[in-house]
Amino acid sequence: MKRTIAIGLIGSVLMSGVALAGVYRWVDENGKVVYSQTPPPESVKSEKIEVNAPPPATRSPQEIQEKEAASVDTGNEGNPALDAELRRKYCEKGRKNLEVLQNAKPGMGFVTEDKKLIRLDADEIAVKIKESESVIKAYCD
Repeated sequence: MKRTIAIGLIGSVLMSGVALAGVYRWVDENGKVVYSQTPPPESVKSEKIEVNAPPPATRSPQEIQEKEAASVDTGNEGNPALDAELRRKYCEKGRKNLEVLQNAKPGMGFVTEDKKLIRLDADEIAVKIKESESVIKAYCD
């Protein structure tokens, strides 16, 4: 998301430079009216047209980021039952993980969902406990 904002800001700066450069108008050798941001050859009579650039954006990057975050489609709108069911499952799983981790000893083996055995040291157990507490805080009412 930060990357999108940065690209947008860079594009705005570049476009404002183009707008300030002005536009040139002239008639080519075939009688066609030509508009360009680059001046024609000196031998051609041209007219420089000043372009008024739009005012700069008044919203802060944080306001823009908040609006984008609010507009993200999670796919669950309109189906509160699905959302409630997912929240219940995540809550239940977080509580179960926390209970197991609080009773774990360093070096103890755990089987992951994809049936792999992993062993956690004391620091890894502490990190996993924090993660489980975060899940509980986010999904349990």
